[in-house]
Amino acid sequence: MEEKKELESGFRVLNILLLESSFSRIASVTFNDPAIKQEIDVKVMVNVKSTTEVMSTVQVVFNQIFNEEKQVSATIKMVGVFEKLGESPLNLQDFGEVNGAAIIYPYIREHLSSLSAKAGLGLIYLPPVNLTKKKQ
Repeated sequence: MEEKKELESGFRVLNILLLESSFSRIASVTFNDPAIKQEIDVKVMVNVKSTTEVMSTVQVVFNQIFNEEKQVSATIKMVGVFEKLGESPLNLQDFGEVNGAAIIYPYIREHLSSLSAKAGLGLIYLPPVNLTKKKQ
């Protein structure tokens, strides 16, 4: 029987929380038109709490625009709290900006998809984001 090994270094998720969620749509949204534009803005904020704890906050602002009219709009902000275990080669700031944000982002994607489905829009899928490039 294999013995389970404890994680000697790395990071552990302590919590992921929804901080803000706003969603709006107009009554008559246009679907399946090539002129529809989707704007997505992703912001990452990091707060190093101690020598072993970091908070990453990710905010996504989504807008769907047709003929210069904002038809769908959403702002979603989530925070993740992470704990450093052992000696990790990543410092807390770098972990929070890239890895922590990458852990939180799928939760935001799911939340927007759920909201859009409940609003009768079908599923809105946010594209993957390369947070490593965003950091540079």
